[in-house]
Amino acid sequence: MRLPPLIKGLGLLSILLLTTLTSCRKETDLYAFEGNVYNTNNEPVVSAKVQVFKSPDDWLTGHNVLLTMKSDMVGHFESAKAYEAGEYYIFVEKYDTSNWDIRDVEKGIYPKVILPKDGGIRQVIEPNTIALLANTKWKIINVLEEYTMSGQTAIQWRSNWSNIVSCKKDNTLEFGKDLSLKIGEGPAVCVNTQETISGSFVPPLIFSSIGCEKLANTSQKVKQFEFSGWDYMERRNAKMYLACDLSIGQIYIYFNGENGKVLLHVYSRTN
Repeated sequence: MRLPPLIKGLGLLSILLLTTLTSCRKETDLYAFEGNVYNTNNEPVVSAKVQVFKSPDDWLTGHNVLLTMKSDMVGHFESAKAYEAGEYYIFVEKYDTSNWDIRDVEKGIYPKVILPKDGGIRQVIEPNTIALLANTKWKIINVLEEYTMSGQTAIQWRSNWSNIVSCKKDNTLEFGKDLSLKIGEGPAVCVNTQETISGSFVPPLIFSSIGCEKLANTSQKVKQFEFSGWDYMERRNAKMYLACDLSIGQIYIYFNGENGKVLLHVYSRTN
């Protein structure tokens, strides 16, 4: 059957519209993060944690992690093709090594990846204390007090944890890659105490057994690092130490107590 000219014209218009709409619906190209982790001896690093962030602020604070991966047996990591082209920031760490550099951070330079340009990313990680501290929460687990046994002269430590009020038992410390220090009171806030206090810290640049010292009246080897902005502790001549034995994963704060005796707060890494 022969269609009237108007009907044929409408049919052609419908086909043209469909073709035009289809051609405008273009899928956004998606890409993968892929690369390899090496140490300073150019050896592949197994099971390094690789985190990806969308902004430099998130990289510094550790908030809003976009993606977390681990390097495999040959140091390789690769994500799914699920990420749009653009700038991203990458943090790689394992134990006391990472791609964080205090000198670059002070200049506002952070490890940046551009997709799809940086399809294969080579990341070298080296020893520095920030990997042990950055974006990690440390929770107080004990409070010790200096004492001398009757008839003895040697000073020892005695735990008074059982006598500490509950509002102090969930205190935390958090260290940022921007060298910020956050002291948190936790859910059980003591009366007339700030919930959080902000300060800063300067870690030892290279964390190794070199330069470690014994914590007073203990056999524990530690490395001291500087902090500021914590008025309560600064008024008590406090010193902050990190355990040299990485498997222990503890921070010690040594300071003058209210009763004239020296106190020791012990914090343990929680994540």
